[in-house]
Order: sequence, then structure tokens, then C-alpha cells
Amino acid sequence: MTKPIAVLRNVAICALLPTLAAAQINWPAGQLLPSFPAAAQTQDLITLRESSTRWEGEGPYLSHKTGRLETDGWLCQTGIDAANDHMIYGPYDASIPSGPNVAEFRMKIDNNTANNDPVVDLDVRNATTGAILASRTITRQQFPIASAYTNFTLAFTMPANNQSIELRVYWRGTAYTKVDWVAVQQNNTSAEMYLFASLKGIVNKTQPRIFSYEGDAFAEGPYTWLQSLGLSYTEVTDKWTLITKYRNELSGLIIYDPNQIHTVNLATMLAKSKNALIASPALSTKLTTAPYNLPVLLDLRGQFTSKLQVYQTLYNTYWPNIDHRLLIGLNPEVHKAALREYATALGAAVIWLDPNVAAESTLLNSFLSSMPSGSNVMGWWPEEAPGVQRASQYGIATIASDWCANLTVHSGTSRTVNLKQPPPKPALQNKIYVAFILSDGDNLQYIEHLMRKLWNNADRGSVPMGWTLSPAMLDAMPGALNFYSQTATNNDNLISGPSGYGYAYPNSFPNQSLLDQFVAKTENYNKRAGFKVITIWNTITGGINQNVGQSFAANAPTLLGLTAQNTGGGLTIYNNSLPGMALSCNYCTSEQAMKDHIATASAGWNGAQPRFVIIQAQPWTDIKPTNFKNVAASLNANYIVIRPDHIFQLIREANGLPVNPGATPITKMGATTCTGLTNTGITSGKKQE
Repeated sequence: MTKPIAVLRNVAICALLPTLAAAQINWPAGQLLPSFPAAAQTQDLITLRESSTRWEGEGPYLSHKTGRLETDGWLCQTGIDAANDHMIYGPYDASIPSGPNVAEFRMKIDNNTANNDPVVDLDVRNATTGAILASRTITRQQFPIASAYTNFTLAFTMPANNQSIELRVYWRGTAYTKVDWVAVQQNNTSAEMYLFASLKGIVNKTQPRIFSYEGDAFAEGPYTWLQSLGLSYTEVTDKWTLITKYRNELSGLIIYDPNQIHTVNLATMLAKSKNALIASPALSTKLTTAPYNLPVLLDLRGQFTSKLQVYQTLYNTYWPNIDHRLLIGLNPEVHKAALREYATALGAAVIWLDPNVAAESTLLNSFLSSMPSGSNVMGWWPEEAPGVQRASQYGIATIASDWCANLTVHSGTSRTVNLKQPPPKPALQNKIYVAFILSDGDNLQYIEHLMRKLWNNADRGSVPMGWTLSPAMLDAMPGALNFYSQTATNNDNLISGPSGYGYAYPNSFPNQSLLDQFVAKTENYNKRAGFKVITIWNTITGGINQNVGQSFAANAPTLLGLTAQNTGGGLTIYNNSLPGMALSCNYCTSEQAMKDHIATASAGWNGAQPRFVIIQAQPWTDIKPTNFKNVAASLNANYIVIRPDHIFQLIREANGLPVNPGATPITKMGATTCTGLTNTGITSGKKQE
């Protein structure tokens, strides 16, 4: 193990230990995530994005040796296009400045689970000198979602001005691959992302006053949530004026080491205790002089020789003295802002460790094994399945949230959530009942961004469907949960995403006690959120182990039912009380796929008894309420489309089970207030059991 550094340049370590007692953030012992102070009525609204030069995959500035144009990008397809050649090269642009830059490649594939073969080789080449400045190989499973664009980055240093750059994508021929665009981000704009994310965190920990819009094509728009939450705003055209505005709340700077970029994550953890901004060396001169005059409190340059040493020091020196209930995963090369403001405000440990890399895996286990039951990992993992699996093996859930942009504001909204009385179920007939579910609601960034955009679809409410949400919204986004609850139609059924209060593989929990605690806490949060159905994931395609189903039956008495990912696996009733129904499609990506799976699930039906079909679709391929409406319209009179809670009520009725288990009357438009726990705050900074 690497020994901790005894002294970090001119600053004693003891002076850096978080002083959480002064924080105005409340974190009661039984609460999943902390609550922030109420947001200011008028927010300073900034746009926070990196400046980049972009070249479209199908555009005139890039060349190709294999593949072909397809609508919005350049496509290579197995069995059609020649393998082992460059599908993208160019643009031979000489405007990229000398110094640190980041190349970005936006790509997608059609299948991310078949194997983990190499798909493409990416590189950045200095076309003037012929030198390769950076390169990496991308494998199939490094694409987190099939049929959705993912951005891959390569940090590189341009040796001089006025030299020609070439960005290349070499296609191996192993998977359908499409390139949307390639780009170069100039380093100072990346540095501003870290800087202003930390400014938000420092300012908003006392009272949320800065709101940023960081959106892309999946995003909801700059004003949407401000309007939905009833907040006013002042648009700030020059972000730097906010440093002057809030200068009296800032003590100085922590300078990260661009040559060891993981020092950004260490700086994120340390910034709260020092009221410090995270600064690049390139911006330090500007920040230390008028009008800002911010002193350098800590300079991390030259202190670390490896990524692992950064996180070993974090673990050895700082982890024993901060709250162990939360660990945040952020890639400092990719996640420059977004959730970083939240991590800064909390002073939480921020890491980027890969379970598939031996030395990183060992250190990751040290963090996870020292976290108490009911803890969470926020942010994300280098790869979905290995990360979620590893956390689950310690009884820890993952709350996907790495691209959440304003959790400090959302976490300070009113914790009163008004629940609506659900409409009555339909009568049970000998029909084929179909329920639609839109996936990925466990992901707080999806709820904040794409789902909020889909919620405005003109056909929402025209057909029954389930919208997955995270029960953790009661702590992280209570105002947003109340918005969705209050604006839902009778055809909008809000249900719990995988696999309860956080994304976990319950089959992989280390013992029954931790599993039962996870289920019991999920039940507590679901009751207060009004969720009666849970989508359970055990990997992308797995079923529910018997002991897991029995735990939900025993510890979640108000649940109507569970869905399982083992497509076509049928119905299981746990403890003679709780139905678990395998999805007929676990991740449909198109209308035709939904129609095909409904037809397959309906095969052999003779009309003598009811049949139940549950279709789950994923939103990242432009699935929206209109698509569900179109599929519903294609079905004949043998079919009835109903809500997910209703399909489980009918399954219960058909199998002689109580239709409303653990029923508690809800007054229409009544409210549940999520503040009944004793407020212990974040006081000790020690591991809290």
C-alpha cells in the first residue's frame, strides 16, 4: 500500500480535515441522502458548458476508408463494410492551441452485452509531425447503453500552435458502430467547469443560490425546472462576476495537477472544509489577482505519481474522518461539473476506481467494506454491471446521478409530497392485458433531464403507462417528485425503478440480513412516495432468486408486485402473497420491437383465461408516450392496455390474492411529509452505523 503524504505543500493535513459541524446541511440517521437548506427564491442562472470545435461524422471535413453515410452520422456495419480500416480520419485543423486539450468521440453500437471484444481504436495524431498524441481501444461493454450515443474522451497535449490535428476512429469490424461527431475541447473551458462547479457547491451548501444549465440534446431546457419549482432567476451572462459577488464566502484556491487529473477528485473532497475553489494552474494567475485576490490554500501539483496514490491517500488520510454513508464516483476527465457541485457541498469522498483493475479493485473494496448498512454510492462506475455488482456484494446500492446538474437546489426543495388517489382497477376479463413501463427512472439525471422533457410529450396521458422513478427522490429531489405526482394524469403510474431505493442486484447481496434491511427501507420510501410496483434488476437479463422474492414479500407488505428482467420467465408468487412477473421485453428500443414481443407473449392464447404482458422500453432511443400510443392503437379487441399497478392487481385477483395489500386510505390530494426523522445532522464526521 502507498503510504499517505505527511504534508501537502505548505498546508498541514490537520487543517484540511472537514469541519462538518458548521454545515447547514441536515442528514438524519435514517435518511438515505442529506437535505439542503431551502433555495433562494431568485437564483443566479448560468450556462455551464465546455467550448469545443466539432466536426460531424458525415460532414465535409472528415474522411473515410470504410463505412457509409446514414442520416446523422457515419456508420460501419458488420457483414457489410470492410473491417480493420479507418471509418473516420481528419479534419487536419491547425487552429487547436498548444497545451492541454481533450478530444471527444461521440459513438454508439447496437449491442453492448454480447461480449467484450474491441470495437474501435481511437487516436489523436499530430498530422504535422506524424506523432500519436493519445490513443485508446474501446470495447463493447464500455458502451453503457446499446443504441444510444456515448462520448469517449482522450486527453492530449498539442506541442505547438499552428500544427495540424487528425482524429481517427479505426473500426475492428466486430460491432455495428456509428460516429455522430468528433470534437476538441480547449483545456481552459474544462478548467472553468471544475471552477464553477466548486463555486456552486461552496455557495449552495449554505443556501442554494446558483443554478446552472448544462444541457445537451436529452436535456429539458434552461428554465424548465426553475419554473416547475416556482423559482425566479436572474440570467448571468458573465459567470466570473459570481466569484466577485460571493467573494466573502470564499477563502481561496486548491490547485489541481493537470498531469495527475485525479487530484481534481481529491480537491473536490477538500474544497468544502476550506471554502475553496478548484482551480487549474492556467487560471491561477487570474484568480489570485484583482478583482478576485484569492490566495492559494493548497497546491496539489507534483504531490502524486499515480491515480492509485491519490485515492490511497484519500482513503488513508481523509476517509477515517468523513461520513461513510456516501461514496461518489466521478471520472475527472469526463465529469467536470454536474454532480461535482453536490460532492463539493458535502465534502464527500470522490473516487474513480475500476472493479476490473486488480489494484483499484482492492482499494475499492476497502472503501465499500467500511461503509455502514444503508449506505449508497452516487455518481457512476467505469462500467455499469461490474460496478453495481461490486457494490451489491457489500449490500450497497448505487444511485445513478453523475450528470445531475442541480442536486444542491433540488435537495433543498420542500419535503412535502402530495399523493393522488390512484384510479380503480378495471374488471378482470378473459383478455390479454398489456402494461407499458418506461425504464431508467432509478437514474436521477434521467429524471432531471430526459424524463422531464418526455413529460411534455403531447400524447402523455392518452395511454396507460408506468414511469419509473427513484424513491431516493424523497431526499434528493422532493420538489421534483411532487411535481411529477401532481401533474400526473390517471394514465400515468409512478413506480419504483431498479431495484428499490437504489440500483442494486439483490441476488448478489452478501447475506439475508442486509437484503432484508434494503427491502425494508425501500418499503418505507416507497410508501411515502406512493410507489406500489418495483422493477427488480439482477444484471440486465437476470431473474429474481427465491430468497429475494421472499424478502420483498415479507418486508414490503404494501407492494402490488415486482417485475423481473428474465424476459419471458413467467409468473412467480412469493410466500403465497407477492406476485413477481418477468417482463415480456426488458429493454425494447422501438415500436416494432414492442409489437413483436407482445405477439410472442400472446402466442397460444385461446380466450379462456386472462393473460398478462408487461413491456419495458428504454427512453434513450426516443421512446416516448407517442410510441406507446401507437403500439396500443395497433392491438385488436383481444387486448386491453392498463397501468402497471392495475396489471398486478388483476394478476392478484386471478390468483386469489388480496388486491390491495396493506391498504392505507389516502385522502385525495393528501400530503406526506418526509421530515419525521430526528435531525442528527452531519456532525461527527465519523462512520455512522
